[in-house]
Amino acid sequence: MPERSTRKVAKPKTWTVTVNGKTHKVEVRRKPWLAIGEVKVDGNMVAYFAAKAMSITIFNYRQQPFEIDGTWFSVVIKPNFLGYNFDLTRDGEVLPPDE
Repeated sequence: MPERSTRKVAKPKTWTVTVNGKTHKVEVRRKPWLAIGEVKVDGNMVAYFAAKAMSITIFNYRQQPFEIDGTWFSVVIKPNFLGYNFDLTRDGEVLPPDE
């Protein structure tokens, strides 16, 4: 019987956004074993960002911009003592995440 991996996979943070009358799902996930984070829109990779210890300081948030149908969004990467938290902004406004 094959051995099962016990590695915990980080749950993505998601948002549902509407652009030009179309609904899109934005997903942000950190992959700590690769020291990267990824941004997906409708299941398609749109951006990567560094997500390793000390790459983002606690006083200097990083932003990763990306575009959906001509509208610019930005993932704000905010480190905390347990890892990272993410916000999604459009035109500087923080959007509420999905539950």
